[in-house]
Amino acid sequence: MSPTSSGAPRCRVCAAAIAPGSDRCPQCGADQRAEACPHCSGVAGVSAHPELRFRCDVCGGPRVPVADARIKRSGREAPLLQKARAAASARSAWRAAGIAASALFGFELFLFAVLLLVLSASVGLFTAGLLTMAPVAVFALWAFRRAKSRGQDVAPALDAAWVSVASDVARQSERPLTAGALASTLRIGEPQAEELLALLEVNDVVRGAVSPAGEFGYAPRLRVGAAPADEAEAAARALAAAEEEAFAAGQVAQRTAHVDRTKR
Repeated sequence: MSPTSSGAPRCRVCAAAIAPGSDRCPQCGADQRAEACPHCSGVAGVSAHPELRFRCDVCGGPRVPVADARIKRSGREAPLLQKARAAASARSAWRAAGIAASALFGFELFLFAVLLLVLSASVGLFTAGLLTMAPVAVFALWAFRRAKSRGQDVAPALDAAWVSVASDVARQSERPLTAGALASTLRIGEPQAEELLALLEVNDVVRGAVSPAGEFGYAPRLRVGAAPADEAEAAARALAAAEEEAFAAGQVAQRTAHVDRTKR
């Protein structure tokens, strides 16, 4: 978002007038809270996606948005997001290969039927048809199975990336972090934020705490730059365990992918 000479905010993409505090341009729909993408390094906004949760408006890679500009990312989520993008790309490639092989198999089957009508059935024709069509059919089935296998790697990698960013937010929170505050910062629903906080608490990244105002939330077990090296190393191990648990066991439920569109 860029101001004009009169001080009114303008869209950073199409320069249309935007209401103060608006997150999206009413004309082109561009996200005004732009960050550097870990995939293309472009400074761009994000859009909600049914599977990737949020994706870059430039390259389409998965992103984890943070609405609070004061939060400093650790960068641990970048390789996890890249892994999710690689898995999604590989799934698309294998799916395309399976579709192409299926089309070729259908053409070969049609050609075989025509030859049966013209040349009549024979052992040689059946043998030739089997040797020609069987490898194509096997490859098509294998390609679809590979696509399904790679597709199953997307959600765990995304879960681990979101756990990492949620940990960054929790560690830098000045007061006990509530599910509502985390949901607002990460632009997700409160049920998904509660699941992230629960996973961080299980892995000793945060602990339950009560604010001076009497509100229950979660406080980091270690604040950034305020603990000895051995405690920092222990906290890093706890975070790594949380990320690995989310990636390997999928304990952050996949419904985290269902973005609350009212928070876009």
